Amino acid sequence: MPDFDLIIIGGGIVGASAALAGVRKGARVALVDAGLAGRATDAGAGIVSPVALDRGEQRPDWTSLITECVGYYHSLLAELDAVDPAGAGSATFEQVGELVVAGDDPHEQAALDAVAERLSNPEGRRAHGIVKPVETVDGTDLHDYWPELRGDLRGLFIAEVGRVVGSRLHDRLMTAARRRAQARRDDAGLEVIPGAGILDLQHSAPRVRVGHRVLDGRSVLLATGAWAGADLAGFGVEVDIRPIRGQLVHLRLDGQQTGLRPVVNTPGAGYLLGFDDRIVAGATHEDVGFDSRVTAGGQQAVLNAALNLAPGLSAATVLETRVGLRPATSDGLPLVGPVAPAIHVATGLGAWGLTLGPLLGELAARHALGDHLPARLDFLSPGRSFPKESA
Repeated sequence: MPDFDLIIIGGGIVGASAALAGVRKGARVALVDAGLAGRATDAGAGIVSPVALDRGEQRPDWTSLITECVGYYHSLLAELDAVDPAGAGSATFEQVGELVVAGDDPHEQAALDAVAERLSNPEGRRAHGIVKPVETVDGTDLHDYWPELRGDLRGLFIAEVGRVVGSRLHDRLMTAARRRAQARRDDAGLEVIPGAGILDLQHSAPRVRVGHRVLDGRSVLLATGAWAGADLAGFGVEVDIRPIRGQLVHLRLDGQQTGLRPVVNTPGAGYLLGFDDRIVAGATHEDVGFDSRVTAGGQQAVLNAALNLAPGLSAATVLETRVGLRPATSDGLPLVGPVAPAIHVATGLGAWGLTLGPLLGELAARHALGDHLPARLDFLSPGRSFPKESA
């Protein structure tokens, strides 16, 4: 009999959510994580929004998936709060709204107008799970939200947008998984194993080697983020999945309450998120392989974008910098589903990791344990056709 019903390789947001889902189903779960430098979850302070600014929204299935994943946050957070009441509160997630702003740049203005058009009627808002009308803001109204913004911006305020601390959400998912496992009276359990998991398929059931230890499992879920390309190649799945480095800068405005400020986002470059003790400015999009260094050029790019957007931040204290390697595919869509008998994958979430990760991790784990993968996720199949050249 295998030691585990489900072995998860990769312990970021997707892996942690998968572990919780497995325990919920009564499974014996092992979570293997190498703790590699540059894991996107560790750097992420993310925007949880049902409205994409970086694509044409010509795919209803993609729009619907984003909306579903954002809605899932509410039930997930309720569960985490019930299991871990001490961790509840805005330190993990807060619905603060979003200001989508643009200046004089014609491309940014066109993109902002396109968002406004999509959300101008009830039908368009329903497609994104938005109930409240979207407000047009500029001038004094913008400065009421963020006094540091420059004066020529105009924008939209979308109320149903939140922000989340990736590392905090990850820790709460793991706490819930452990406590769920301890509270069950069946064979369900969770073992967290540090190290790099290496798949061995020379047996009737998949095995994972971690150092000198061999783990037997009924099924394996690869949730290894930007490192999944090499894993997939072992199953004959050739997909252009690569790391995109994102550098962020953390700032502090002394004497300012910034925890409930709305997210500031742009159709071009740059965003700002306010937390109780800091402001996060980001992020670069650098195709530089598995180089997880903080670089002078990257930090300059982030600060230039932040100060161009909000000159009033020029006197802010620089607290720290962070780097995450986002897993990106050729067509910009995630990979979710089986790649071989008893071998499953959930990765390629790109900049949407903190939005999509919790629900996709759960659905992937449930599928690996025998549930049907919803047909609405067919467009994320790892076996789909990809562009010959990277996007």
